[in-house]
Parts: sequence; structure tokens; C-alpha cells
Amino acid sequence: MSNSLAPRTPASAPRLGLLDALRITAALLVVFYHYTAWGHDHWGSKAPEFWPVLSEFTRYGQLGVQLFFLISGFVILMSLQGKNIIGFIGSRVGRLYPAYWVAVIAAAVLSLVIWPEGNGGRAASDILPNLTMFQGAFGVQNLDGVYWTLWVELRFYLLLGLLLALKLTKVKHIMVLCTLWPALGLYLHFTNLNQLQDKVAGEYAALFAAGMMLYLIYQNGHTLMRWILVAGNTAVAAFFTGIKGQQDASELSGLDVPAWHFQALVVLCVVLLAVCTLTPLKHIQAKWLAVAGSLTFPLYLFHQLWGWWIIEELHGVVNKYVLLFGLIAAMLGFAYLVARFVEKPLGLPLRNATIKTLTVSTAWVKKVMSRPVPAISKPKYQQSWHQTR
Repeated sequence: MSNSLAPRTPASAPRLGLLDALRITAALLVVFYHYTAWGHDHWGSKAPEFWPVLSEFTRYGQLGVQLFFLISGFVILMSLQGKNIIGFIGSRVGRLYPAYWVAVIAAAVLSLVIWPEGNGGRAASDILPNLTMFQGAFGVQNLDGVYWTLWVELRFYLLLGLLLALKLTKVKHIMVLCTLWPALGLYLHFTNLNQLQDKVAGEYAALFAAGMMLYLIYQNGHTLMRWILVAGNTAVAAFFTGIKGQQDASELSGLDVPAWHFQALVVLCVVLLAVCTLTPLKHIQAKWLAVAGSLTFPLYLFHQLWGWWIIEELHGVVNKYVLLFGLIAAMLGFAYLVARFVEKPLGLPLRNATIKTLTVSTAWVKKVMSRPVPAISKPKYQQSWHQTR
């Protein structure tokens, strides 16, 4: 048992195949939710009305986002091992930005050129802020609505990056984080400090924390305190998910869904993550699972805006079942192309370039800061005022 997040060797850190299965499942849940249960009218009428039976199930697909955050807590803490702050930033930039930049440019072309009537007030001035992925910090509208979750993720990365920079990444430090961050979220909720709550992503803190705690158990073993923190964070996550799930079902889909449905399902998500990573099932590996997992991010990035446009254009001439399942198959195929021809060739070079740039910049700053400040010498002879008159 270790007390730090020391690096593992490749032999001792096999790929968790069922984690890939959970990732693609989360993405597909969101896809089905956006296509058949979100309250848009691109089918010619409101999606839940157009899909009255299917939407009874896909209305819960919004929980794919909560599952994403749980998995992220586990995976990002795993990726932290053996890295300094520069390596961590480089790995995140290389992982996220290649596909994201393509998605932003594609969304801009669609919403501003091809389908301006569906752009929801987006403007060309939104493109540059969106390319940074920090548009949420600037109050700029997302070019595609799904980007909101990336800003939540970035705040999680910033928090872990801060701990890494301060060398506070031992198990005890992570456990403190998994206690204080969700507790802060609860405090800000009950004191109605909503703006601060949004800044610290307190509503989602327990999801990331539950994922991190499961990773600590995966790496360092079971202890009572670790499981208490898993249970506590699961309870907090269920509390917030019940509120958001019921609110989104009402406001976005026009559906009346009891909060306890969402609460029970987010508990199930935690259980599934634990089963996939802490039981003998963690040894399941298959190449197709890794490929499926690689489709998750590009599928998530591209499915909503482009999918809605395709539905808008074709729903009147194509059978709805053929259109729905054909569209999802096409999105999976396109996600594969992005993963294969964008992420794979560009991710590593971008990561290395980021690391090199930050390393050189840091060395230059240290060099400048370490230079001695030259002393200001006083003149040997200074005339008095009456001598200069």
C-alpha cells in the first residue's frame, strides 16, 4: 500500500476495458437524450412527444454527464501519476484540443453559414473565445451547447493542477480535497451563494470526488475511511443530481420526473464504476473496447448541433427509426474518423510542443527572476544646493 500517487509501471497498470465501455455508454446515453428526450422540435414536434415511448427511458440519458464526471475523477487522478504540473498540462492539452478545435470550427461553419436559423444567437465573435475552451469564464456563449461540461472539467483540472504545483498529491491530500470540495458545494448551495458555487463547480464536486476515492481504493486498497468518503460523496452527488435532474427534465423536456429517479440512478453509476474497477471484472480487456472508448470524446463533441441539423433536414422524408439509428451509426463512424485522423496524429505532437514551450518559458522566467538586482551607486561627490546657485 502506498501513501502517494507514485507512477505505476505499464505491467502493473493494465487498461481497464470496462472503463472504456462505461465511457462510450455515457456518451450514447447523452446522444439518445439529446435526440429523443430533449425538448427541441427538430422532428417537427417536441422530441418527447415525437418519441413518447422511447423518451420514457432516454429522459434519463442526461445522467451520462454525471457518469462522465465520475469516470473523470477516477481517470484524471490516474493520469496525474508520475507527472509534474507541466506534464499534466501537456497531457490535457494534447488529449482535448485537437478534436475540440475541429469541433469548434465545424460548429461555427454549421451555425453561421449552413444553418444560421438554428444558431441560437451565436456570432462570429464567439469563435475565438470558444477555441480557448475557457469561454465559460468570459461569459461567452458556447458554439455548441455540449461544451458546457468542458468548462466544468477544466475547473476540476485547474484544482488538481494547483495541488500538483504545490506538491500536495499524497493520498491524505486527495482525501482532504474529497472532503472539503463537496462540503463547500453544500455550504454554497444552502447559503444561496450561487455565483461562487458556479465558479468552484461545487454542484459537481462530489461526482469527481467519488471517482477519485474509487481510484485511491483501486491503487492503494480498501480502508473504512475511504469507503466512508465514497458513500458520503455518493450521497452528496445524489442530492445535487436529484435537483438538477428534475429541473432539467421540467425546463428542457417538459417532463415531470421525480427527483428520486435521478438520485437512484446516480448511485447506480457509482456502483457500476466500482464494479468495473474494483472487482475481478477489471481484468477484462479487448481491443474493441479500447476502440469504443476512443470514440467517446469526438462523439460527444459533434453529435448535438450536427445531429439536430440532420434531423431537421431529413425527418420529413426518412423513416424516423431509420433516421435515428442511422444518424447515431453515422456519428459513431465520424467519431472514429476524428479519433483516427485527428486525435491520434496530432495529440502527441501537441502534448510534446506544449511541454517544451512551458519548460522553456519556465526556465526563462526562473533565469530572469534569479538575476541579481544591480545596486544603485551613489555619486562620490554631491553638490549642495547653495553650490549650484
